[in-house]
Amino acid sequence: MKKLYIFLLTLLVIFLSLVPRVTDLLSGNYLFSYDQGRDYLAVKSIVVDKKLTLIGSEIGAGMAYFRGIFHGPFHYYFLAVPFILLNGDPYGGIVLTFLYGMLAVIFSFYLGKKLFGLYGGLMVALLVAISPPLISSSRFVWNSHGAVVFILLAFICVYKISFNKKYMGRYIFLAAFFSGFVYNFQLAIAIPMCLALFIYSALILKIKDYKLYLLLFIGFFLAFSPFFLFEIKHDFGALRGITEYSFENKIPLTSKLIERITKERIGLFQYNFLDTFPRVSYINTDVSLVVFIGIYLYLFFLERDIKIKRYLSYLGILPLSHFFILYILRTTAYVYFLIDLNFVYIFLFAYVIVSAYRNKNNFLYFVLIVVFSALVAQGIKSAIKTFQYDYQDYGGIAKIIGKKDLIDFIYKNAKGEKFGVLFFSPPIYTYPYNYIVWWYGSRKYHYVPHQEKKGLFYLAIEPDGSKLWSYNGWLETVIKTGKIIETKTLPSGFIVQKRIGE
Repeated sequence: MKKLYIFLLTLLVIFLSLVPRVTDLLSGNYLFSYDQGRDYLAVKSIVVDKKLTLIGSEIGAGMAYFRGIFHGPFHYYFLAVPFILLNGDPYGGIVLTFLYGMLAVIFSFYLGKKLFGLYGGLMVALLVAISPPLISSSRFVWNSHGAVVFILLAFICVYKISFNKKYMGRYIFLAAFFSGFVYNFQLAIAIPMCLALFIYSALILKIKDYKLYLLLFIGFFLAFSPFFLFEIKHDFGALRGITEYSFENKIPLTSKLIERITKERIGLFQYNFLDTFPRVSYINTDVSLVVFIGIYLYLFFLERDIKIKRYLSYLGILPLSHFFILYILRTTAYVYFLIDLNFVYIFLFAYVIVSAYRNKNNFLYFVLIVVFSALVAQGIKSAIKTFQYDYQDYGGIAKIIGKKDLIDFIYKNAKGEKFGVLFFSPPIYTYPYNYIVWWYGSRKYHYVPHQEKKGLFYLAIEPDGSKLWSYNGWLETVIKTGKIIETKTLPSGFIVQKRIGE
């Protein structure tokens, strides 16, 4: 009977890992918008133009208060592998992102099994498989999404130094390296992870050997080495950006600002916790975080296994280090800064179930199993519903097929005549369209349109969902010239205007 339970749980993990994540992989119709276009143009620059880089995208997409601070370059370099293998087809990035998601489930199971046994490992894997933000991180190319693999590698290395001091030097270096390496995907996750590891090493493990601290900082340094090299080559632009933020353009610290930041940060952390798990209508979300913390602290103080207690302390430090870093910043914080905490909450939830069972607290164990079962049931329902809807979803202007259809329409409408194309996009930058013209349009039709208002030219307009009229300003101020021959709204929602230059 035990083997049957394990077999069925394993099948359920596989099913819930694959179904909500494989949709875009099977349909071939995936999100391709501002961020994806920007990233693929950067990868094209590396692979096709042979321009290596030491930086990734600018933090906050260049719209944060900081200037000149960038994520690391390895998101681009990892993306370059499927770019090369599929000759620039963005579908390769979807494959890579799907693999990130599957590795996250596998690594979570491995660590859960080490911490809580086989059933605990399967429980962790199930919770990762149904976690909405972790499902999203497996479905479309974005710089933050590759972080999940290296977050878990750091967690595994911390487990190694917590449970086996024999190889502490090796694993403290790797834990530091992987914690820092996360900056290639999201700097706002890497810094709190590095801080948490240092605090854990000094206060919980109480490391005295200076050689271990040396290995710790070597790991941090190597992980951030592209950042340091870029700073040296570019006159310390990030340092100037931090200085400007801290001293020159400092936002006055008032009681109202402190109150607003405190409220925002608490709300962000509460949302992050609730978003980790599928929403169940009959579970009161307003009190669930407080109840969870209470149960966890009760069981933590009952815990007799010193090694488990040490590791739980590391997991507990992570939310505190995040809160500290985000609290001293006066800019907007986003939920994707807290991806590592999704895993923290999952491991802690699995712990309270296992601990309640081991402590023979039958009532608490029963309640927790009911909640766990409700979450899994909701996860199954959501997985099936999501797959059925998204597999058939055309996606309009957001997905790749809608954009391909736009390019096909323009090329075919020109009927072999030379033409130009100008794109309007609400984010201003036209990265996805520039990339698709290069990768899809020019290779299929063997012609790269110009971007001038002369002769035959087309205006390809992406309507702003919140301001459907906003492109009129672009037509009246930027375009102005050209005789309108035809205006057509495509099924995707794109507006195409055919003009002849005057």
